[in-house]
Amino acid sequence: MVSPKEIMKRAFTLIELLVVIAIIAILAAILFPVFAQAKLAAKKTQYISNLKQTGTSVMIYTTDSDDIMPHAYMVRETGTWAWGVVTPVPANSVQTAPWNNPIRVANSQSFWANAIQPYTKNFQLLEQPDGIDLTVAGEIPTIGVLQARMGIVYNGYLHAFSGTAINNGAVVPMFWHQQKNNFVRRGFSNPALLCQGGDPVAAAPCQWNPSGPPNGVAGSSNGGYYAFGGGATTWTYGGRRGAIVRCDTSTKSVPSGTAVTPAFVGFAGKLSDPWAGVNVQGVPASLWTCDSTFLGQTPPGQDSWCFFRPDRFE
Repeated sequence: MVSPKEIMKRAFTLIELLVVIAIIAILAAILFPVFAQAKLAAKKTQYISNLKQTGTSVMIYTTDSDDIMPHAYMVRETGTWAWGVVTPVPANSVQTAPWNNPIRVANSQSFWANAIQPYTKNFQLLEQPDGIDLTVAGEIPTIGVLQARMGIVYNGYLHAFSGTAINNGAVVPMFWHQQKNNFVRRGFSNPALLCQGGDPVAAAPCQWNPSGPPNGVAGSSNGGYYAFGGGATTWTYGGRRGAIVRCDTSTKSVPSGTAVTPAFVGFAGKLSDPWAGVNVQGVPASLWTCDSTFLGQTPPGQDSWCFFRPDRFE
């Protein structure tokens, strides 16, 4: 039989317990950041995989649509392009007027995120794993309908564009993340064409025009091209980087917002980083418009966002 005195001899002293606790605390301090980085890396890998699969789905879509890229915008009931609208995804996910109008719901099916669903069969591919959820204030969701979380953005310059007319699919972006957001129930395209004029089915198809405004547009102060802003950081996955899928479906992590204003990286950056400058939180402050170093570019084409032009060759 063990005596109480022998039991006390086998027990840890207070000093020994404190030493063990200190060692555990040190190990935790070392390992927790490693686990956090591993989790972030896993999210980044998942996101790049999602982008790759979405880009591949678009390529399959184009084979069934005479090599025409998906629409970046839907058509309103009035017959005009909704070029500056965040469109419901899925098409019937919003009950707030006018999005519950049966005609508008039907027209929303042509929007790129809805149009490629027969090929992706999964709205979760459009989600950014590291994104922050955003919603439209006061919006009423449709009961029983999946609420997609849109973390990727379509290059609006590809709206109804011929895939064979893309100058170099290995460099022209198809999808990108823009900012660290997931837009709940809504998707959009950026940059955008100002598809303001005429009948989209007949006289004004509205497509990328390298020498001037988009077809069917009488003109505008910025040459017929537009870029949406936003108040969130473009920095994702622990660095000044984002991810894109190009028109040949190659997918990679790329620099995003590397120049913090008032820093300036020179015009060479217009084809390597979508943002010319960001603030200290990584929120975009300016974008790259084309200058004379891009194909001898002159107005009005210089007002377009150089990084996303379908006529890029490098």
